[in-house]
Amino acid sequence: MSKINFYLLEYAFAYIVRNKNKNIFIVTVFTFLVALLSTVFFISTTVEYEMQKRISYAPDIVVTNYKAGVQSTADTKLLDQLLEIDGISSGRLRLEGDYDFKKENTHFHLIGVEPFEDQEDPFIQKILDAHELNGAEMLVSSSVKSIMHKAYYDKYFNFIKPDGELEKVAIKDSFDVGNRLDLQNLILIDKDALRKIFDYKSDEGSDVALAVANKNELDFITSKIRLLLPNAKVVSKDDLQLKYEKLFDFDSGIFLSLFVVAIFTFFIIIYDKANGLSSEEKREIGILKAIGWRVEDVLHAKFYEASIISFFSFIVGFLLAFVYVFILKAPLLGEIFMHENLLDIHTFELNAHIELSYTLLIFLLSVPVYIAATLIPSWRVATLDADEVMR
Repeated sequence: MSKINFYLLEYAFAYIVRNKNKNIFIVTVFTFLVALLSTVFFISTTVEYEMQKRISYAPDIVVTNYKAGVQSTADTKLLDQLLEIDGISSGRLRLEGDYDFKKENTHFHLIGVEPFEDQEDPFIQKILDAHELNGAEMLVSSSVKSIMHKAYYDKYFNFIKPDGELEKVAIKDSFDVGNRLDLQNLILIDKDALRKIFDYKSDEGSDVALAVANKNELDFITSKIRLLLPNAKVVSKDDLQLKYEKLFDFDSGIFLSLFVVAIFTFFIIIYDKANGLSSEEKREIGILKAIGWRVEDVLHAKFYEASIISFFSFIVGFLLAFVYVFILKAPLLGEIFMHENLLDIHTFELNAHIELSYTLLIFLLSVPVYIAATLIPSWRVATLDADEVMR
């Protein structure tokens, strides 16, 4: 079939229109199955991609100090103690935490920053490179600015300290978080001002972030820290990766069930179609042979018929899944992956990330299979004598 025979293509299209009731049912089922399978892979691969990207921003090891089972502050003494461990290349005392704004029933996530301090997250680093904080100033996200504006805070904001006193901090500028919805409540604030808000001493922070020179030694160094500080919570990037994978594998199992059901249903339809043609279809092939059609002409016509139906259904199903996931943000099905207990996965915005390998898999499991299921019984009938077929 080096060239397209437009007469046969026209005949195939006319045949589809003549049998529209049967073909509408096939197209509907085909489109629904492709849309369902595409939705499954779109959601799973996009969320997994977002999770991996967020893990890449995390420090190699985070050490949180605990006293009597209650989270406490970390200090420079603890940082110096950790930096003495072989294999740790660098570390810093981080200063961040949540601030409840009860008036608007929300919370802000405050991160303390200072000049010339590098940030693990390139997005935050880009914001700081574009702005310079001096003294009691802060940069707020557009969402935070809107919330503060509702409470009539435009130039500054009054934080309530643990002792009940107010700490006035000027709002220097705002920034757009774009697709990073996990940062929609972010405030970047000078470290000295944040210590006053949290009532921390000058040598205290919320936790310690460490960098490991040899990533292959990450688990070994993490175990070493846990033995050294049995009361501390030590989380490595590998621990975070494992936790994500367990959660993701559990949710993927639910989607796998949908995938199996969809494939099983599709192949039942394929089996029924490949099992034989209706008497009307056989009679039509017999008439075509009687008026001079060759076997290859019949197969070409059936190939065009199956191709039109399968390609149309695949494209429509693919587009429906794209709209459902990336434009409508996958209501109902998307909630399967929206957990609130791991790095704010519920703030994921499902941005277009399509794995071509999965798209190819869906295509190969649907279009060629349907075409083959149409050609095989047609070939069996077309090889018989016209009078035998029509009898």
